[in-house]
Amino acid sequence: MYKLLLATDRDDIATQFKSIKWASLGFHEPLYARDSSQAISILQTKGLDAVGFYFLDREAKLLSAYLHTERPSLPVFSVTDDPEAQVVYLIELRSVLNRLHADMSDIPYDDDAMRLLMRDELVHSLLCGEIVDYSVVERQLKLIRSHVSSTRPCMVYEMDMPQGEIYVSQHINAVDRLERALRNNFFGGYVDHIYYAVAVLTPRHIRVAAIPEAGLEQDLSDYEKRATEHVNRSIEMIKEYLNLDINIAECGMIRSLRSFCEDEQDQ
Repeated sequence: MYKLLLATDRDDIATQFKSIKWASLGFHEPLYARDSSQAISILQTKGLDAVGFYFLDREAKLLSAYLHTERPSLPVFSVTDDPEAQVVYLIELRSVLNRLHADMSDIPYDDDAMRLLMRDELVHSLLCGEIVDYSVVERQLKLIRSHVSSTRPCMVYEMDMPQGEIYVSQHINAVDRLERALRNNFFGGYVDHIYYAVAVLTPRHIRVAAIPEAGLEQDLSDYEKRATEHVNRSIEMIKEYLNLDINIAECGMIRSLRSFCEDEQDQ
């Protein structure tokens, strides 16, 4: 069972947590801390699988800063005063921890590589419009400790591959193979503090998002220029190495990743 830390000065939340049937969810009952100093002390001396906290600004900033610098890979789960929602968040946490702690003897993924894989899967689902509620994305980004910004504007490139149907007809599992090739060789990672995510929506339609790194202020015009230059270079490399004709059909800046979610589009 997994070991957690809850840090909060809210007695009602601490009481709520003590009423949860932890064993049935796959967790030991959490350790508790009432302020950031106590939480940091516990983090320094105990082996923990995840931490959650609910503080006012100062205490939250102190603990966040420590986690950012000293424990950048430790999953952070969301804490709420809603008992039913909290159980949902804990189930999401367990799912992530199960993947991070799975037996990877036959798969070349360590914890860090698995976090990157989950990040790519999450953003892929977002680009495909498969996620309705953006709060799910925010919680998952915290759990896998991803640094992609969920609030800053980002560039989106809609690409056309004219011979896409022919390519698909000539290859087994062509869409999945193409997306893996694009992600592993051209997109799917950080370049100059911009994360490039890719999703093959149809044999002809490929979507790439250039997402700024969280916590860094970037001039929007400079960011747009750098992102577009990188995408254009990648297109030329795709044409050269994969022998695929691919072109930008449309591009533009959206206000944030939230724009891909139905709950945001309906507002």
